[in-house]
Amino acid sequence: MRTLSLILLGAVLWFLAAVFIRLALPWGVFSGGYATAILFGLTALLAPVLLSSVHRLTAGGQTPRLPTAAIICLVGVLLDAVAMTWSPELYASNPARLVNGAAWLLFGVGALLTSAMLQDRPR
Repeated sequence: MRTLSLILLGAVLWFLAAVFIRLALPWGVFSGGYATAILFGLTALLAPVLLSSVHRLTAGGQTPRLPTAAIICLVGVLLDAVAMTWSPELYASNPARLVNGAAWLLFGVGALLTSAMLQDRPR
């Protein structure tokens, strides 16, 4: 049951990220300037919080966090691949503008997985 919850949460988080990209593109958030750098920094800072919240919400208890991160990231990456291939307009009206948004998505996946590895390390 926990795995199904993680899959559903992964899909919800993916959709929220896709909507964020679509709404943020016109504001220049993904233009590669300071706003993009700030967004990447915030993503790195918020990834551990998001991971801990999802882990707690799905009753992960004392189990390692890496499987939690892996499942939600797996769902997101698979949905991104499908959407970017067959429905890029979900992210942007002009798919050519999507590159920095896609880079942010990949960075978010890496930030979540890194957070899990750091939280799971022996103390």
